[in-house]
Amino acid sequence: MKAGAQEKYIPNTPNYKQEVANGKNKSILYGDNKTAQELLDKFARKGTVLKNGRERVDFGQVIGKYYDMQTGKYIETTRGMIHYGKDGAHIVPSKPLEP
Repeated sequence: MKAGAQEKYIPNTPNYKQEVANGKNKSILYGDNKTAQELLDKFARKGTVLKNGRERVDFGQVIGKYYDMQTGKYIETTRGMIHYGKDGAHIVPSKPLEP
């Protein structure tokens, strides 16, 4: 797991605080880096791989809150995008399926 990238989505971490200070609203992953690593261990390569190499996964449980830029609201979600890179992967909570 790429800890620095993951921490941009975990409140109360220095990287999350810096993103907020820079005026960015970020989706929120519940838990910590250990939680993120456990999710990656269990769900990596089990979702739908997109053309950009990212993977869309439904984790089957609420993993955090997606920030909807159009409404400015946070929505709890079971879905996330796994971003893979040469230094590791991280999870970004994504838009839930419409009911």
